[in-house]
Amino acid sequence: MKKRNTFLALTLMFPLAQAADNPPENEPTKLDAFELPEVEVVSDTPLGATGLSREKVSGNVQSAEDEDIHRHEALDLSDFMRRNLAGVNINDNQNNPFQPDITYRGYNVSPLLGTPIGLSVYQDGVRVNEAFGDTVNWDLIPQNAIANIDLIPGSNPLFGLNTLGGALSVRTKSGFSHAGSRAQAYGGSFGRKAFEAEHGGYKDNFDWFFAGNIFEDDGWRPFTHSALHQAFGKVGWENDDTDLDLSFTFADNKLNGVGPAPVSELDKDRRAIYTAPDTTENTLYFFNLKGEHRFSEHFSMAGNAYYRGNTTDSVNSNTGNVEETCETLLNLSECDDGTGTSVAPASNVANRIVQDGAGFNLQATSTQPILDHDNQFTLGSGYNASRTHFTQLTQDAIFSPSHATIGTTPFATDVNVNGENEYVNAFATDTFSVFPWLHLNASAGWNRANVVLRDNIGTALNGDHTFDRLNPSAGFTLNPLKALGLKTPLQELTAYGNYNEGFRAPTPIELSCADPNAPCSLPNSFTSDPPLKPVVSKTFEAGLRGKFSDALQWRMALYRSRLNDDILFINAPGSVVTGYFQNVGVTQRQGGELGLNGVWKKLNWYINYSFVDATFRTAATLNNAVGQVNVKPGNHIPAIPQQTVKLGAEYEILNGWFFGGDLQYVSSQYLRGDDSNQYAKVSEYAIVNLNTRYEVTKNVELFAMARNVFDANYESYGIVNRNFFKGGNPEAFLGPGAPISGWAGIRVKFE
Repeated sequence: MKKRNTFLALTLMFPLAQAADNPPENEPTKLDAFELPEVEVVSDTPLGATGLSREKVSGNVQSAEDEDIHRHEALDLSDFMRRNLAGVNINDNQNNPFQPDITYRGYNVSPLLGTPIGLSVYQDGVRVNEAFGDTVNWDLIPQNAIANIDLIPGSNPLFGLNTLGGALSVRTKSGFSHAGSRAQAYGGSFGRKAFEAEHGGYKDNFDWFFAGNIFEDDGWRPFTHSALHQAFGKVGWENDDTDLDLSFTFADNKLNGVGPAPVSELDKDRRAIYTAPDTTENTLYFFNLKGEHRFSEHFSMAGNAYYRGNTTDSVNSNTGNVEETCETLLNLSECDDGTGTSVAPASNVANRIVQDGAGFNLQATSTQPILDHDNQFTLGSGYNASRTHFTQLTQDAIFSPSHATIGTTPFATDVNVNGENEYVNAFATDTFSVFPWLHLNASAGWNRANVVLRDNIGTALNGDHTFDRLNPSAGFTLNPLKALGLKTPLQELTAYGNYNEGFRAPTPIELSCADPNAPCSLPNSFTSDPPLKPVVSKTFEAGLRGKFSDALQWRMALYRSRLNDDILFINAPGSVVTGYFQNVGVTQRQGGELGLNGVWKKLNWYINYSFVDATFRTAATLNNAVGQVNVKPGNHIPAIPQQTVKLGAEYEILNGWFFGGDLQYVSSQYLRGDDSNQYAKVSEYAIVNLNTRYEVTKNVELFAMARNVFDANYESYGIVNRNFFKGGNPEAFLGPGAPISGWAGIRVKFE
């Protein structure tokens, strides 16, 4: 059984997972291969079967367990990362809490097609970036099934494709690690109602775990109702040498967002919208069989085989071209496009993306010492394939008084295409302890991506593209106190440094929309494709971490990461909705992180500071919704704030009564599309959240939470656009943050 921490997240400032208690006498010792062994370790490969002790990890890895997420009363994994982890920020461009655009050290991971993705995300060793655009659907990861996470920085080649700026590894619960039952219900602002339940247990060598969530929320702006239905199950068998687990994840979710609105409208009404609807429905079936066998004290093998099927249906509203003029937009079926031709003022676009993926991954690990020196060597490989069927239909529409579109013609099919992705990888990594205080690491990962597109209706969309690369990595960790034999108040001190390279192949959607002479409307129309170059990242990182006592732990890191042939979505000249993908030369992210945390008596506290300087390093001519943009070396990449500060604390006021809060400060950022840094920035902001919980009995707990308690008016996102309803005038569109809100509920648990 894992050790349970009674306070807020203790490990957030320190790159390690918490230690676990030894099992009681008479309880069988379980391998728990995919929950990491019972020592302070972090995941060093996607399968995470063995991991490395924290003193050997040459990076600023941030880790957390399920109790950390629960005690912050986080809505989901993305909300927890936003409020706690260094370097993480959210651009709320959909204004839906389950569809955030997350940046980490200036790299994106988002559910929205067209966003340049730079992080890979794994669930129990399976990469869950979607095949069609490398996007990540946060609503498909059930929060109450999460056992622990590692956020791993850098271009780590062991985590394969798309690990340009980092990797997020999520491991789920099992009956051995989380025996007992837990249920909770809460409600409050925006008509939110949420119910969660989980149960885990074991008998002899068998274990089981099940979890389910039901969530409904009306949203605080019009047309933003969401409903989630999530389920997770896992059954397993273990003995002293073997661990087998079969898990199943199901989701049936409907999400509505309205995106940013013109600043002129937000000044009058913070709830204002531009157009609606923007609806996404995700249905997921995900099976994963994983296991490990220990052949001897020093040799083990682990692997998984999976099937992941995800169907996404979406309906998006679009305005017409900005050249169009109308006497009135309401109940009018046609406008003048400026040349005397009548056109509809709006359109609706319906998309269906059916993605089926399957594959297997294997790795062998040896911990056999070399010449009496500790050594850990892992060799692995994987094969992952997916098929995508994409269809897109459009219809003409008009606007209602609320700016919702109303279709006036039947839907007509514009695109019907099949895509196939085939990814093969192989990797090797070795960590050698030269001395007890000096550890060296070297790794290499080879990736091959084959992307095939086949048109079904004669739109000339066909292509066959292959990309491959060998990516290296090297690093060290050094404990100078051990080396010098010094005794100081500083109990632990580790210095580290590393260099690594990563690789991202263009996705099917990027390859299908790369011709400036035939722009597409994301996530919609496609055309025949000129080649795009793959993106290559090269990252340096150095840092220190240490501990004076449980009351004060600290860490700091400096990094620089460069991307060659970065891929961005470029607006077509004069268009607010169409564009194409383009390689834009060299971009750079560099910065630093500082974290402090501790536990003193009944107080738990943490502080995280992050600085990110993200810039273009080569000149480029781009386009946004307003016109041509000339980018110079040194211009800042939009939508990435330079500074973030996160601090929080929880204190046990009385026996069983805990009160806590957290603050997030985010500095200003340039509007997306303002690549030449010409416009006013999105303003800096700070928000404060409060939590409290009271243990009525050892089995019953009452809890409450308040968000944005000072009711700050803030925006987390902005984009350069042209306002169709104001004659196509250029304007900043901003994504407003939610006002003050609160929820309360009850939690029941039985160990």
